Amino acid sequence: MSKKSPKPYVSGDWSRYYTPIEPKHSKRRLTPPGIRLQLTLWYSVVSATLIFLCALAFYAAFERYLFVNLDTTLHLRAQQIAEGMATGSDGRLRVVRIISEEPELDASAVIVGNCLNHTEASSDCVNRLNDTTARSQESIYVRILDRSRSIIYSTANLKDVQLPLESLDRPEQGQPWEGTVNNGDDEAVRFYSTMLIFNGKIVGVIQVGQKLALLYTRLRFFLFVLLILCPVLLTMSGIVSYWLAGRAFRPIRRLTRTARAIGARDLDQRVPLSPARDEVRELTIIFNQMIGRLERAFAQQRRFVADASHELRTPVAVIRNMTEVALTQAKSKEDYICALEAINDESDRLGRLVSDLLALARVDEERMPLDSEPVRLDFLAADVVDSMASFAAEHGITLQTGTLQPATVKGDAARLIQVLMGLVDNAVKYTNAGGTVTVAVEACASHVHCSVTDTGIGIAREHLPHIFERFYRADPARSKAVGGSGLGLSIIDWLVRAHHGAVTVESEPGKGSTFMITLPLMH
Repeated sequence: MSKKSPKPYVSGDWSRYYTPIEPKHSKRRLTPPGIRLQLTLWYSVVSATLIFLCALAFYAAFERYLFVNLDTTLHLRAQQIAEGMATGSDGRLRVVRIISEEPELDASAVIVGNCLNHTEASSDCVNRLNDTTARSQESIYVRILDRSRSIIYSTANLKDVQLPLESLDRPEQGQPWEGTVNNGDDEAVRFYSTMLIFNGKIVGVIQVGQKLALLYTRLRFFLFVLLILCPVLLTMSGIVSYWLAGRAFRPIRRLTRTARAIGARDLDQRVPLSPARDEVRELTIIFNQMIGRLERAFAQQRRFVADASHELRTPVAVIRNMTEVALTQAKSKEDYICALEAINDESDRLGRLVSDLLALARVDEERMPLDSEPVRLDFLAADVVDSMASFAAEHGITLQTGTLQPATVKGDAARLIQVLMGLVDNAVKYTNAGGTVTVAVEACASHVHCSVTDTGIGIAREHLPHIFERFYRADPARSKAVGGSGLGLSIIDWLVRAHHGAVTVESEPGKGSTFMITLPLMH
C-alpha cells in the first residue's frame, strides 16, 4: 500500500501560514445633518418652546380673565339683590324687589308688605322667586340669610350644595368671600358671599353663585383653538427658518463654489464681497487674503524652482564642458590641471548652492535647530574679523573692527557667526581692491546694533526693497563673476528674525553699503 504523497510546496504560496481574519463590522455612526438643517432644527426647537410658553401664558391669562369677569358679575348681582332688600319698622328684613341684568333673576313686580321675614316666607314671593329660578335652569344660585344665619330665601338648587363656614364667617366680619364648590351632581359652582348692610350695620349675608359649565366650555374651545394653532405656527416657523437659513448661507455657498473652482493656475480669482458688513463678509475678506497669500507663495515657488534650476544648470554645464575638453582636447599635463581646477571651482559653487537650498528648505519647514545661550556679540565679531582677515587680504581689502562695545545676546553662536561671515563675505566680494570693510558693535538700553560697513560699489535705491529676496541680484553679471547664488542674504534675514531681531541696509551707489543687525540685549 503506497503512502499518500504530500502536497507539493509552491513557491510564493504563503497563505497556509496565515489565519484568515474576519473583518469586524464597524458600528455605523450617524452622520450629522448639514448646518442648514441643524440650524432649522434648533430654530424649530426654540420656536416650539416659545410657542408652548406663549400658549400656556395665553391660556392662563384667558382663564384668569374669565374668572375675574365671572366674579365681577357675581359681585354686581349681589349688589343688585341687596338694593332690593329693606327693613321694616320692626327691624325684620323685607324683599322689596330683585333686579338683575340677567333675565333669569329679573322680577319686575314689586313685592310689598312683610313678604319675607327671618322665620317665614310669603308663598307669593317664594313662588315668584322659584319661577325665576326655574327659568334660570338651575344655573344661578341665590341665598339670603339674616344676622342669626336663618335662611330668608334660598333657590332650590342650593339644597345639594355644602358651602364652607368661611362663606358666612368672613362676610359677618366685613370681608367678602369668593370660592368654588361642587354641587350634588359634582358640577363646579363659583360663589360670591358678601354682607348686607343697613344703616351702617351688618344685618345679613347674600350668597350668589353660578355654574362654571359655560366657563369651562369656553376654556375647552380656547384650548382646542390653541391645539390647532400651535402646530400650524410651528410648521410655518420651520419653513421660515429653513428659508432664512438658506438665505443666510447663500454667501457661504458662493464662497464654496469659488474655492472649488480655484486651482493652482486660477489663484487670481476672488470671491465678491457682500454689501452687508457681517461675519460672512469678514470670512470672505480672510478667504481672499488667504488666496492672495497662496498666489504669492505659488509665484515665489515657481520663481524659486526656475531660479534654482537655472543656477544648478550653469555649474553642471561648465563641469560637462570642461570634462569634454579634458577628454578630447587636452594635450598636456597643464591642460588637464586647468580643466580639473575649473571643475573643482564649479563643484565648490555647486556644493554651496546645494547647501543654501537645503538650508532654505529647512527654514521653510521650520526644522533648522537653534540653540539659546548667552553670546558676547563683541567677542564674536572680533573672532569673525580675525578669521576672515586673510580672505579679505587676498582680494586687496582691509578688514577691520570699529567700536566694539560689550554686549550679550541670547542666541545660537554658530548661526550668529554664519550671519556675520555671510555679511563680511558679501562686503568683500562687492568692494574693489583697496577698499575697507568695518565691523562694529554698539549697545543701547535694550538692543545691540552690529554693523558691517564697506566702501564698495553700493546698491541702487530701487533694488533695496528686494535685496533679501531669494535669488535676487542687484547686478546679475557681477554676482556671477564673484560666484554668488542669490540665497545668502535670504538665509541671513531668516536667521536674524529667528533671533527676534531685524537686519536693514543703507546704501549709496559708488560710496558703499551698511548692513545693520539689531538684536535684543540680554540683561
